[in-house]
Amino acid sequence: MHDNNQQQAVRPIVTIGLVDNDAFSLAFLERSISELMSEARIIWKTTSGRDAVARCLDVSQSPNVLLTDMSMDELSGLVVCKTIRIKTARVKILAVTSFSLAVYSGKAAAAGAQGIVPKSVETPIIEAIRSVAAGGTWGEGFETAAEAHTRLGGQRTPRQFLLSDREAEAMNLCSRGLSTEQIAAEMRVNASTAKTYLTRAIHKLGVTSRGAAVALWTGASEGE
Repeated sequence: MHDNNQQQAVRPIVTIGLVDNDAFSLAFLERSISELMSEARIIWKTTSGRDAVARCLDVSQSPNVLLTDMSMDELSGLVVCKTIRIKTARVKILAVTSFSLAVYSGKAAAAGAQGIVPKSVETPIIEAIRSVAAGGTWGEGFETAAEAHTRLGGQRTPRQFLLSDREAEAMNLCSRGLSTEQIAAEMRVNASTAKTYLTRAIHKLGVTSRGAAVALWTGASEGE
């Protein structure tokens, strides 16, 4: 028994970043990891995919492992994964989802994640974090961070990151089904300005309609 305790005590510290647009899910993940993984240090959590990408690409804030939800309003988890993996192999990525793993497993692997786990089951999450943090993978068909970076490194950053913050805000509201007038009210601008933000966003996303832009923005369509 003493040997087991000693073995646990010498586990290397693992720094972790969390991104999920559901605050309750973030709280659940933080609590579960903190309680069940003594070597874990959650250095930040955010509800914004854009913020998570910026932090992961900042050497002073990048965690050993990022846990990212796959289905988020602002940016899909797939875009978060791919954007980080194009730029660096430093951060290992573990996808989490409340949907069937089959829905996202292949796409998460293609986007550069090292594994995927169900959001609501605590034990596999801890085991998966440890495996990924140690340089391994979790699940069938996943590559290590280095392998995925080698494959994706020459690709362009996803178009979603070409948008300004205000254009991104307009797309977030548009993806919720709001009209131009409702978007304008939410953003506290006039309808003409809101329409300009949307027009620029649609152009930068490389599509020609709001419907196509929303599909790309939410991850329903993968685009490039």
